[in-house]
Amino acid sequence: MPSERQCPDCDESLERMQLNESHGQPSIVSTEGGLASRLLSGSLTPVPYVCPECRRTLLYAEE
Repeated sequence: MPSERQCPDCDESLERMQLNESHGQPSIVSTEGGLASRLLSGSLTPVPYVCPECRRTLLYAEE
């Protein structure tokens, strides 16, 4: 996994952010299992990254 993530739109370095969980736990839902079941089991966490240039926001599943 690259140490620095790049925006796929403008090639700027993405900034790692934190999810605001003050209004409840964020959730990812899937009916297929696989990655979503690992996220829901707690083995992976959705982590947002934001591009400071174009404001694109991407969620990555990280351990």
